[in-house]
Amino acid sequence: MSAQYSPPSRNYPQELPDYWRFEDGTVRTDLQSLTDAELNALGWHGPITMPDDIPNTSAFTHKYTWNRDTLSFDVEEVSSPEKERLVDYRDFWNRLLETNAYAAIKAEASTTLVVNTVVTEFVSLLSDAKSGNAMPTHIQQSLNNILSNVSLTDEQLSEIQDAFTKSGMFAVYTIAQ
Repeated sequence: MSAQYSPPSRNYPQELPDYWRFEDGTVRTDLQSLTDAELNALGWHGPITMPDDIPNTSAFTHKYTWNRDTLSFDVEEVSSPEKERLVDYRDFWNRLLETNAYAAIKAEASTTLVVNTVVTEFVSLLSDAKSGNAMPTHIQQSLNNILSNVSLTDEQLSEIQDAFTKSGMFAVYTIAQ
């Protein structure tokens, strides 16, 4: 993504256009070739730090509102129910299926009744969650049961954490072994 700038109207940041007509009727077609100082002199503000670039935030945990007065994003943490709603369980499941961690869990479930039972419960709870009926307390308990009954390497735990991060699971659930 190219640098984003707020136009002279102080509206939401955008990439610099190829063509811009100012309020006085002046037209510029060279905005991309100007320095930040020159753009600022023309009323363009930027480059703007976009939400994806704000440290320690995520669209799964924070909401962003463009503030025309400060020419920056106001960052507000979303509520716990909203975090739960934002989790993409289908994405988590699809990512998990592609990991060595899942292969290890599946292998252990095929030989150990306890692991088979907790994995079956976890899969059932994820199925319900994908259908819009998430039960976070039960999902966390089931996940804890899997992690306490299956030995996973640091690399495998990292794979699960990556799936957690990309799907929003991290905003609601933890991986503790």
